[in-house]
Formats: sequence, structure tokens, C-alpha cells
Amino acid sequence: MHKKLAVLLLCALGAPPAMAGAWLREHKTAFSAISSTVRGNITVPLENENSFYLEYGLTPFLTLGADLNEKRGLAAHALLFARLPLGKPDWRTRYAIELAAGTHMWRNEWFPMYKLAFAVGRGFETRWGNGWMALETAYEVRTGLTDPAIKLDGVIGMSSGWRVRPLLKIETAQIADSPLAWAVTPGVMFDVGKSTWIIGLERRKALQETYGITFGFWRNF
Repeated sequence: MHKKLAVLLLCALGAPPAMAGAWLREHKTAFSAISSTVRGNITVPLENENSFYLEYGLTPFLTLGADLNEKRGLAAHALLFARLPLGKPDWRTRYAIELAAGTHMWRNEWFPMYKLAFAVGRGFETRWGNGWMALETAYEVRTGLTDPAIKLDGVIGMSSGWRVRPLLKIETAQIADSPLAWAVTPGVMFDVGKSTWIIGLERRKALQETYGITFGFWRNF
């Protein structure tokens, strides 16, 4: 039971890159992100987590996408999602709802998985450049595992200005009869051509505390 709870908490942590859920993708444009994280501590063997994320603006009011994640040797999931706006597109504060369905792996078996998320985001301006901040809450159900997960994630970052820009992401997950799981990842972003690269240092608590380094690659099309 202890191992099952640990894996469930590890599965629950994990937010989309840059918390894009509050904004829809522009019509006929796409965004992709690839990331890899290595984490562990003195008593916990190193764990490798890889993810791939893709979204496409099918219409001005509908964004479709895919979210793939693998924690090697532990778990994985593959989701397809649809994002719809809440409110007017010219509002400075953006709201959106996201519906996702797919599959997840537990003990080398695949089971259905479902997710419902609500996101809010807002851009801001400073004398050093522009930035954005966002919050997303989600309800995730992984069949084959008894308890759903409730998540609250946040991000704040700079989108222009400095050559090397700061980024801070916070993830939390709560499962019944378990401690709150969380992860804090400060990092930096920098552009290379039309792509953005990300390097971050992660501190995570899911029954045990681990530390990691994450690398990411974003691209708009």
C-alpha cells in the first residue's frame, strides 16, 4: 500500500509546460514542448521522467492537444485534450476549461484515465519586460487506482526583456488519506533561434523528498 500511494502521488504531480491552460492557441498555429527530468536523493535511486506536449489551434475557440508522460520504471500516461475559453477573448484575465481522456500505465497494465481542469491566467508588464502568471486546478481519475487526485499548480515567468529570463513553477497534488505532495521548480529560459530552452532545479516532496534537474525545449509553429 505504501508503494502504491507513493507511485500515485508521483503520478499526480506534473503540470503542462508553462501552464498554457488559460490561453487558447491561435488559429492554425501549434506549440510543442519536450522535457526530461532526473531526480533522486541519497536514499532514493535516480528517477528519469520524460514528457512530450503538443497543442494546436483548431479554431479560434477550440484548442486540441496531446500530453504524454513517462516516469521510467514507474508509470506513464497518454492524454488527448480539448480546451475551451470561458469569457471574452479580449479580457485581460483569461479563463478556460480543459477536458482530457486517455490511458495510464500501472504495474505494466494500461487503464483509462480522465481529467477535468480549470485555468486562469493574466499577462503583466514591467520595466524589465513582459510576463505571465497562471493557476490551474484539476481533478484526475486513474482507473485501476482507487483514489482521484486534486491538483493546484501555478507558474510565473517573463516572456520578453532579458536575454535569460526567470521562470517559477509550483505543483501540488492531494489524494485522500495521504499527505500533500508538492514540487517547486525555479528555472531560467533563453531563446535559440525560434526555440526556447529551459533549465530548472526541482525540489519535490511525495512521501520522500527528492531533488532534480530538468531540461526543456519549446517551439511555436
